[in-house]
Amino acid sequence: MMISLPSLINVTALIILILYVYSILGVFIFSGVTSGDNIDQYLNFWSFGSAFTTLFIASTGKIYIYII
Repeated sequence: MMISLPSLINVTALIILILYVYSILGVFIFSGVTSGDNIDQYLNFWSFGSAFTTLFIASTGKIYIYII
């Protein structure tokens, strides 16, 4: 277990870094999109926090079809 812990931390840090970068890009590119059926006050790219949350939810696959 202790041998795999550093590798697990590295993979988690890489995933967070990728989500961080794509959140910033999403805010710059999609911040002007108006709300509609799929874009609401919770799932949007209007701010960094909501973009990060949207990408995290999409990466887990929970409501990926709803976001598309």
